[in-house]
Amino acid sequence: MLCIKRAALTACFALATAATFAQTKTLDGIENMTRSALSPIYAGNEVKGYLMFGRGDKADRKTDNYVLDFYDQDLGKVSNITIQKPANRFTLLKNSFNGTAFAFYFCNLKDETVEIETYDTSLKKLGSKVIEDLSKVDKMIIQNQMKQGGETSSVSGKMDLFPVPGHGFVRNSYTGMAKGYALVMYDDNAKAKWRLASDEKSKLYEMVSLTEATDKYILGIMMRRDGMLSKQVSSSMIAINAATGKKVLDVPVETSKTEQLSLSSFTFDAEKREFVAVGEYYKLDDKPFVNKSQGFFIKRFSEAGKAVSTKNYGWQKEVMALMPAEAKASLEDNYVNYTQSIVKGANGKMYIVAEQFKIVGDGMGIALRAMGGKASVSKGKIGNMLVFELDPEAKLSKVKFYQKDPFNAILPPGSGLMSAGLLGHVIKSQGDFDYQFMQRNDANTQFNVVYINFDKEKGEDTKRVIGNIAFGDNGQYLEDKINMASAANYSYLYPAKPGYVMIADYYKKKNQLGMKLVKLNI
Repeated sequence: MLCIKRAALTACFALATAATFAQTKTLDGIENMTRSALSPIYAGNEVKGYLMFGRGDKADRKTDNYVLDFYDQDLGKVSNITIQKPANRFTLLKNSFNGTAFAFYFCNLKDETVEIETYDTSLKKLGSKVIEDLSKVDKMIIQNQMKQGGETSSVSGKMDLFPVPGHGFVRNSYTGMAKGYALVMYDDNAKAKWRLASDEKSKLYEMVSLTEATDKYILGIMMRRDGMLSKQVSSSMIAINAATGKKVLDVPVETSKTEQLSLSSFTFDAEKREFVAVGEYYKLDDKPFVNKSQGFFIKRFSEAGKAVSTKNYGWQKEVMALMPAEAKASLEDNYVNYTQSIVKGANGKMYIVAEQFKIVGDGMGIALRAMGGKASVSKGKIGNMLVFELDPEAKLSKVKFYQKDPFNAILPPGSGLMSAGLLGHVIKSQGDFDYQFMQRNDANTQFNVVYINFDKEKGEDTKRVIGNIAFGDNGQYLEDKINMASAANYSYLYPAKPGYVMIADYYKKKNQLGMKLVKLNI
């Protein structure tokens, strides 16, 4: 959340002299800044503006002011409103936009409740809902979330408000002592529409992570354990009917005893009306990170949940001939590929964007474990970016490789017992991948993959570099790199209008936030 020191902000709006920058805006009096304080607003696939949420000066001794500022795609301020709440009681957990409404998810610290407030795109209030029946685990997770500024990992637990276009927002909660889950859909007026929860009679511990909302379904990954302390976690693909809350799919990616598959991504092909799973496949007796995978797979399921087709792409057979030499070396170094995005172009081609990672020994963790600690003895190493291009007949036609400097990721204890795909979900939920987001135009003819690379040159300070990979209907792949050099304490990267990204730099000593649109040189 944003904390605003003065209600009247000093705003500077100017054209930058450098050709790289289009527009900038400087806001003074900012006492605190987290990534979630700014939210891109989409119309279709394209960014049309931003919503900024912040705490303003007190209205009086008993009343706090919260300020909502709405900016257009060029960072021009369009409108703002002030929300007033009883003093020293409320903290924002999440703000969401589903295409037609904004939702703000507050925690009332004094009453130990949460509250949802919704507004339309003109910032007119639509409705509100106070939720009182919080479990002990809900309250524990909220406390941890507030300590982390709302940026906690969904794997370790997070109270979320998931936007679903055309339907509303889904709130998650935890039942029992984190034994199960509950999901509740609220419409744009903050009225509850349906509830989906774990079976209370089940012996399994379940936790669900929602990943995508389509025209009809809400997709997610279900994680199950045999007991509270069990480190053996299995995963399933789930799909929920967004209108009714009924589960239409809850299956593991493996549908045969002859398969060993590691699921890393799950999406829906609206044209073919099929669910699509992507990951890597292994020999039956192989162990991920010990043995190399045999290749990657694409598996399709019908809307009824039946396996329709499976196609394997072997590293040695289909993939190797299209790979550059440096990509082959990284595969031999025991990296696995985590699928970050799956998109289908207007040309019928499918593009799979992957980022490499592997497990390596953590010397500090091993030392702490030897002294009786509970630290993980392993850490993750984040590798390079790849794009796999498949033609309309699902034949692999191109493999593009983009080298990055390695980056270390913290892994929780028991990581060695997880599948490669599930461990990738853990790393993603922690925000440890370099991949940031994918931008695409409304015609689905142009795609931009944006990532951050921590460039380490010998004898020089580490540089933060924005990497951009552009591809689409013209068949060309272009790469752009922009130095993200800044004296800011924190820098955040956001999607922007076509051809741009937006950088927000926060300067703690100055209590200042600088926003700038950066043109991609492609």
